Amino acid sequence: MNRRFTSTALSIGLVALAGCRDYEFLSPAPTLRGITIPLPPPSFADDLLISIDLEGTVPMGFEGPGTQAFVYEKGTQRGYFVFTDTNEYTVYDVILDLDDNCIETWVVAGEGDESTRVDYKAVLLEGEACADPSCSAPDQLGACVCLEKWSAGC
Repeated sequence: MNRRFTSTALSIGLVALAGCRDYEFLSPAPTLRGITIPLPPPSFADDLLISIDLEGTVPMGFEGPGTQAFVYEKGTQRGYFVFTDTNEYTVYDVILDLDDNCIETWVVAGEGDESTRVDYKAVLLEGEACADPSCSAPDQLGACVCLEKWSAGC
């Protein structure tokens, strides 16, 4: 009888937990493919604020006329957007602080559907890491700026 009571209580507990869970059907998020820097400085480490261009991909189902790609840089509190009719976009002249940045991206389709938001952090790396497609070209000292995706925000 104890065994039956335990399994019944366990079943009720599982049902109660399942009933409290909020399920979300998330739209695909945009991905940032990489960073380009129009005129790399002699050393990225010398400047607190740098200007970058972000290249990204629009998720499937969001491409088409009137689609907008958004970037919000939380550190400098500056927002940017571009219109795109294709599945690729570039946001030019995004200003960020290499020591304190968080780049939030999302896409809004022409009919108003909004993708999920994704956070990226721009980090300073050097050497072989600069060969990654998400990195800028190296500066004269071999340092580059790369994107790291953050799943829980930054």
